[in-house]
Amino acid sequence: MEQLELNTTFRREKGKGAAKRLRKEGFIPGIFYGPQTEPVPITLNPKELEKALSTEFGSRVLLKLSISGYDKKKRNAMVKDIQIDPVSYRWIHADLYEIDMNREVEVDVPIKVVGVSPGVKMGGILELIRRELTIKALPQNIPSVIEIDISNLGLGDSIHVDDVSAENYTIVADSNFTLITVSAPEVEATEEEMAEEEVTEIPASEEEPQE
Repeated sequence: MEQLELNTTFRREKGKGAAKRLRKEGFIPGIFYGPQTEPVPITLNPKELEKALSTEFGSRVLLKLSISGYDKKKRNAMVKDIQIDPVSYRWIHADLYEIDMNREVEVDVPIKVVGVSPGVKMGGILELIRRELTIKALPQNIPSVIEIDISNLGLGDSIHVDDVSAENYTIVADSNFTLITVSAPEVEATEEEMAEEEVTEIPASEEEPQE
């Protein structure tokens, strides 16, 4: 995976008031930290951050981070979290996490279905039970998606996590849970069957009715 440059600025002012002023100016307050790194307050340009996150890797993109006004060192980083305003849907804070290119990281990767299921051709319903898988991998080996072929999936068949072949990464799973299944279509009752269900049989009396 290619690393993308992301330029940030050291944020000297802290607190809610300072963060609010930054947002009014069109910037995003953030923090950079890691196992061997003390938290560093930073300021991000939303356009540069959006550009970095617009690749096929999304928030899993590898960043080469620079912090102007702090030092000249460039750091390997990933986006840990981005807070979004529930009303305006604008980014209001970003957490960037320092990574070691020689140590595995744990991330969620989306599932991509490929192929055509024979079961679906027969009228079955394809159900994607899980849309992401958690994996462990070296940063440079993180895939953009995990492709799962459904070409052999018939009616009533399922694909479980143990069926997925992993290359250069390990899938994190406590059990062999279901990922994809093709269920049989629901058969609607015919008009005759529905009419029969509505008929209520009245048992005949054993005695003749008296006049």
